[in-house]
Amino acid sequence: MSSPQKVLSLSINEEGNLFAACTTSSLTVFNMEPLVAKLHITTDRIGTVRLAQLLHRTNLIALVAGGPRPKFADNAVLVWDDHLKAFVLEFTFAGRVLALRTTRDRLFVVERERIHVFSYPNRPERLLTLETGDNPLGLCEVTPAGSACELALLAFPGHRLGSVQLLDLAGTSSTTRTTTMISTKNSSSSASSSPTGDATTRASRTTSTSSASSSASTASVSISPTSVSAHQSEVACLALSRTGRLLATASRKGTLIRVFSTVDPSHHQNQPNFFISNSSSSSSSIPLSPAKVAEYRRGLDTVTLYGLLFSPDSEYLLAWSDKGTVHLFALPNSSASARPRSGSSASIFSPLLSLTAGGEYSISKFSLPAECGCVCAFAADNNGGGFVAPAGSSPSSSPQHQQQQQQQKAVYALCLDGTYHKYRVAKDGTACERENFDNYLEANEESELMLL
Repeated sequence: MSSPQKVLSLSINEEGNLFAACTTSSLTVFNMEPLVAKLHITTDRIGTVRLAQLLHRTNLIALVAGGPRPKFADNAVLVWDDHLKAFVLEFTFAGRVLALRTTRDRLFVVERERIHVFSYPNRPERLLTLETGDNPLGLCEVTPAGSACELALLAFPGHRLGSVQLLDLAGTSSTTRTTTMISTKNSSSSASSSPTGDATTRASRTTSTSSASSSASTASVSISPTSVSAHQSEVACLALSRTGRLLATASRKGTLIRVFSTVDPSHHQNQPNFFISNSSSSSSSIPLSPAKVAEYRRGLDTVTLYGLLFSPDSEYLLAWSDKGTVHLFALPNSSASARPRSGSSASIFSPLLSLTAGGEYSISKFSLPAECGCVCAFAADNNGGGFVAPAGSSPSSSPQHQQQQQQQKAVYALCLDGTYHKYRVAKDGTACERENFDNYLEANEESELMLL
């Protein structure tokens, strides 16, 4: 009898409607709701995979080999095209790849002491290489691309203990700088026998090779990140809001979570709700000026935080750890933070920079299997707010029913033990009720291309 499959890692796409599970027997991509398997690639074909990053809801998946039976080196990123049923790109690096991030036009590859930025998936070439502080966890967060009203920011650990670096990516667009390599360090610092940034196209439809050496001969532009002094110990978790205006950080202790504004609110004096509303200003015209705006206390005991996540409308912040508890915090200026709550100060967020001595506690929480790694996502919707209709609702619902729907959010939690959880959160954030529980490893399969 074959041994049961073990989940090596989980990742969720940017929209929160697909997730990938790397197991000892396959790479499987699931639809979030309804829960069905959309794609299944066995390890006989690609080996065991340690990291998988979906590109929205397309047929492209960036992979890094690992686990018990890998077929490729752990310093290479391969891109699988499920339409062609083949690998179409390969990026090779000097060191072990620790993390991947993608936006609609860029790929971010994290090594322990550097981050590489590539144009992706069309005409892949290296745009930027950043030297970072020691980053054994592969921390790296980026805001979604594609909207002029969003700040295109990259966040990563700084060289100083407890610091975070923020970089405006507005000047690194491959559409305007297709042959220019941008680096904050001399390019010789990342030289290796296998040149960092080499991207080789394997598909017959594209045969060109893009390498760092060819880019190095072109003009070089110097850019400088903005530093944020976040904690006194090592940073363990990072998160950026969808607009890029908020940064959340947590240290190795896992007790305090701090939220910073990334730009000066005076640049948005005409906007009554700076953190939630979108700006029509170009990100390139807004100088970064980080300032702490809130501090939250997850608890008193030291824990390992698995992740932080802003809701799409910047009303809430999620935090989850090896204690098996997911905490929900109300952000400054959110509708939930304006409501009085038992056991907390009604004026905790007014004025905005007013902080309690020990940090504000979460307004609600729910439980998951303890000491089991997991990932979380707010439910996807069309208006970006994370609001979803309750199960069984229909477009013909009464106005009262529709109003009730708009007072709820939903959170998905996926665990390495195979469990799938969906919790519904009231608009004021004070109640979390589990709506669905399943085992995604036993989900039915629905063969269909993920391409929109």
